[in-house]
Amino acid sequence: SGSSGENAFLREFGSPRFRRDDSGWHGAVTGRPALMSGCTSQVKICEQGGGGIILPLLGEAEQEWRKGLRAVLYLLGLLWLFLAVATVSDIFMSAIEEITSKKKRVWNSTSERYFTVKVWNDTVANLTLMALGSSAPEILLSVIELLGNGFFSGDLGPSTIVGSAAFNLFCISAVCVMAIPDNEIRKIKDVNVYIVTAVISLLAYLWLYVVVSVISEDIVEIFEGILTFFFFPLLVGLAFAADKGYLAFIRSEVSPQHKAKFVLTDEDVARLGKDNGWQISDEELNQYLTSSQRMSKAAYRKRALGRLLHGKHEVPAAGHRNNFSAVVPSEGVQLPAPPGPVAPPPPQSLILFGSENFVVLESVGLIRLPICRTGNLSLTVMVDYECREGLAKAKDDYEAVQGTLVFLPDEVEKIIEVKIMQDEMPEDNEDFYVDLSNPRCKDGGFASLGPIATARVIIVDTDIPSVIYTDEDCINVPEASGEKQVPITVRRKDGCGACSCKFTTEDGSAIEGRDYAKAEGEIFFEQQQLTAELVVTILATCAYDDNQEFRVILSEPTHGATFDANTDGGAESCIVTVMIVPNQVSKDIASRTMRALGVNWQKTQRGNENWKEQFSNALLVNGGDDEAGPASGIQWCLHILTLPWKLFFAIIPPVDYCGGWLCFFISLVFIGMVTALVSDLAGLVGCVLDMPDFVTAITLVALGTSLPDTFASKAAAEQDPFADASIGNVTGSNSVNVFLGLGLPWAIGSIYWAVMGRTEEWQAKYAGQAKFESWDVGDGKFIVIGGDLGYSVVIFSSGAFITIFLLFLRRKAFGGELGGPRIFKQVTAVALVMVWVVYVALSSAKSLESASAANCR
Repeated sequence: SGSSGENAFLREFGSPRFRRDDSGWHGAVTGRPALMSGCTSQVKICEQGGGGIILPLLGEAEQEWRKGLRAVLYLLGLLWLFLAVATVSDIFMSAIEEITSKKKRVWNSTSERYFTVKVWNDTVANLTLMALGSSAPEILLSVIELLGNGFFSGDLGPSTIVGSAAFNLFCISAVCVMAIPDNEIRKIKDVNVYIVTAVISLLAYLWLYVVVSVISEDIVEIFEGILTFFFFPLLVGLAFAADKGYLAFIRSEVSPQHKAKFVLTDEDVARLGKDNGWQISDEELNQYLTSSQRMSKAAYRKRALGRLLHGKHEVPAAGHRNNFSAVVPSEGVQLPAPPGPVAPPPPQSLILFGSENFVVLESVGLIRLPICRTGNLSLTVMVDYECREGLAKAKDDYEAVQGTLVFLPDEVEKIIEVKIMQDEMPEDNEDFYVDLSNPRCKDGGFASLGPIATARVIIVDTDIPSVIYTDEDCINVPEASGEKQVPITVRRKDGCGACSCKFTTEDGSAIEGRDYAKAEGEIFFEQQQLTAELVVTILATCAYDDNQEFRVILSEPTHGATFDANTDGGAESCIVTVMIVPNQVSKDIASRTMRALGVNWQKTQRGNENWKEQFSNALLVNGGDDEAGPASGIQWCLHILTLPWKLFFAIIPPVDYCGGWLCFFISLVFIGMVTALVSDLAGLVGCVLDMPDFVTAITLVALGTSLPDTFASKAAAEQDPFADASIGNVTGSNSVNVFLGLGLPWAIGSIYWAVMGRTEEWQAKYAGQAKFESWDVGDGKFIVIGGDLGYSVVIFSSGAFITIFLLFLRRKAFGGELGGPRIFKQVTAVALVMVWVVYVALSSAKSLESASAANCR
């Protein structure tokens, strides 16, 4: 007290920006920043007087509990909330799927017919609604933290976005690489879109660093927040342009759905039968071999059935050389050394095939395989031979032979003849093997097998595949007072072998169960059969003012059949639109109004029924799915843990209302509620463990919000023929996290403080910061401390570049980003996980160092 005391205080701490009243000093001390930097009187969330948006539930009484007990309870609660996030996010994604699956019929002036197309472009849907669905918890966490902190920036939201991006890119990529079976690959199909999203994702995080650490250090200006947000539509526009071919960095290529179990290398092509005089032109060979490298759904089905019915393994038996791996280039399985002495005494004879790979057309009838003898020709030598199944089956595809060849003195070549069976069924190219064994001499001497003791024979299918189509793309059916059977004729041309395809119905404006009966099944074409028929049932309905439509979709053709690319659905499917046409009877306005209400009531009634089922299914293990079989112990545990959340989220209306949009917005509200709890509980965990919010965000919160994406990406990698759905969308999602998850709160926060100015609350918040003097001038400023965040972004960006470059090298080396030989899969996965570990370790160490330096002593 007194002027002398005041002068001593001023001399010690420099020129003040504070005021004094009867209650004491208020404001900030601007001198001696080394002493006062980071020292604030802000109460922590786990301390007396502190609190979050919702938690702690018991208030100050809870804050008196022992920290060890609270740490355990808070961690368990956080894990429980992550289950809630996964549950409600699944409902949210179902709404997005309903919205983006909408289709419409458009007129094609070139072909002069209607085609059914999706309303949403796949790329746009992936980068908007799909990305929002997978990243909603992280994005909402950042926004809710801003609003809960009184429009002050926090560490939890931005750090979770960077930490989640690191886990997605590093760990999910590692999981997807390992998920592919050995020697199979998955490649990104839309390479141009991937290049756009990959480059922009790197630039997005570099832009984050530039904003918080370079342009206006620790301050986010209004233009920076708005520009960050508007980078999002720029990303969508560029990706859409790349998808449409307007931005073509790489020439479009025909990508196989999967690599077949045998893919010909350049060496194999050079040896294909030309040493043995087969008359196969290069054009024919190229045509057949190109088709053989495609792995269709029928091939996977055939392989699976082969394992179940015939006990056939995917990998050929040991003891033969396999140069046709799923990875190009790749080392084949080396042929083990033949039995016998390592250094046989001369004289000796060597017996081997003239080539290790043979190609024959299915229509050739007979293949002649040359067996050569070299070395000592004066001996009489015998060798056994036997056929062995590969993808080709004995009796069905070839006639198996076995026996003994006898080389007389001076005889250098013998021929093995194998009959090739021809059918009229288009199928994938197949292979079988012929093995030599037991070489021996009749009268003394020594004989052994040469380096080519196994020959592989590839049977190239020559049957013309069937083309399945319908006469009409649209069928008009007059409204009827009772049920009406509508036949749809399905035809096929070109091929004459047996084939089939599946069919199912799909809602348009007409509703299954109200306007028509669901129909699904399989159409079979027998040998020489050219037409088949399916029937759909139109139900008795009230009159309509407008046409009501639904679709019958043909898909999954078998035995090499395809669909007519010039019909609705293109080459991948065949779509027939069934239009229910109302009776053209003049009626008054009241009648037409009631009919319109009747249509809406039908849709609402189906939604009501599904809404009731949501509550009953929530009570049942596996959602009451009878096909799931008996529940396991883990499923029962998860069901019990998530039962309260399932019942709570059953309040969300089903996707039947408003085309899925009602479910979309209400799910978003519920995600926001759960995210608010996650924000508070994560803060409490960090507080009781004396862990900075930054470390909590990049570890616990990032992992918890990203685990559902991990399982989804693993399933997509295993089941999808391309890598786009598993890792191709990671870069786009990471970009959206920055542009929406940071751009939106940054724009809101910067505008808010520019309008509100430097309030007393703002000054008290940042009074202890070393740069307060430069901040406390002019308009109010939105402060985002860039120290730990900027350092983390630099580490992540370095790791992201390494990861993208590593995936690029894998595509060049193995033909795809995912899968490949086991050893290279393991090396890649370990490298990616180590990148993530280094990121977490370095970022956490920096954050702990900053927290230690900022502690008031």
